[in-house]
Amino acid sequence: MMPPYYESRFIRANHPRRAQAIWLRWTRLLPKPGDPVADVWVMLFDPDGAGNRALKVPHPLAADYLSAPWSARIADTVIDDVHASATLDGASCDLAITAGDEPPVKLLTDRSYTAKFPTAKTQVRHPLARFDGTVSLGDTRVTVESWTGSVNHNWGSKHTPAYAFGQVCGFDEHPHSSLEVVTAHAGLGPLRLPATTLFVLRHAGWQVAVRSILSARHTRGSYAPFEWSFGGRTDGFELHGEIRTEPGDVIGLTYTDTDSATKYCYNSAMADCRITLSGNGVDTELAASRRAMFEILTDQRLEAVPLLV
Repeated sequence: MMPPYYESRFIRANHPRRAQAIWLRWTRLLPKPGDPVADVWVMLFDPDGAGNRALKVPHPLAADYLSAPWSARIADTVIDDVHASATLDGASCDLAITAGDEPPVKLLTDRSYTAKFPTAKTQVRHPLARFDGTVSLGDTRVTVESWTGSVNHNWGSKHTPAYAFGQVCGFDEHPHSSLEVVTAHAGLGPLRLPATTLFVLRHAGWQVAVRSILSARHTRGSYAPFEWSFGGRTDGFELHGEIRTEPGDVIGLTYTDTDSATKYCYNSAMADCRITLSGNGVDTELAASRRAMFEILTDQRLEAVPLLV
């Protein structure tokens, strides 16, 4: 790959009963201008216990990123479809991944994945995966037993300038249902475009999806730190949703974009999500209590959340 380019392969998972979660990322950045770098990130959400923690270990860009078989290796760390392992100064992980039978979730149309616009692409390889093993960060060691989460892949020539991104890997009473949603302000040269909301909800054999800008004329989304409302109409369905969290359940991180500009990422794995879905004979409400992901990317630093990295 030639600069500008970034890529992130990551996993996230929640404890089945407690407000505890892990988030591990393998990233590579080829900025223009700037020097290339590969980073391994380990994040632990434990606001009711040891506290939220985060670590980023940079390496020179001596990384192997493969598409077949899908994997990323940075120094002595690796992620693929069946396991993740790392031994770092200050952290370690050894996780077995059971992918499940669900097909990947594409939040964009097939054409968008090969087009230059949007500049940022995302895909969930395994939306309802199971994780088993251990994660250590500092003096905290977490035993992971049958945690539910996802295996994910992001890449592109530039981060989306500003967005809210949400994910649910199993709702409280519907563990086989999942949600992927974004409200994003894409960039076109120096211009920041109006917000576009896309989503994919899988529930009870249905897939309710809006993946294109054209279809997004029937969707809406509005967010602020840290609450978000969104909705839309598609294929005879009406969806309304909200995601919210507390600052104490958020980890703040510093990102570097491919133009070497600084961005701020605020991510919670402890958010609450509520969805109402109606139409086509369906009238239901889905809830995820303190287990939804809610991420905001912004140019502005938020004083309510300390930056851990």
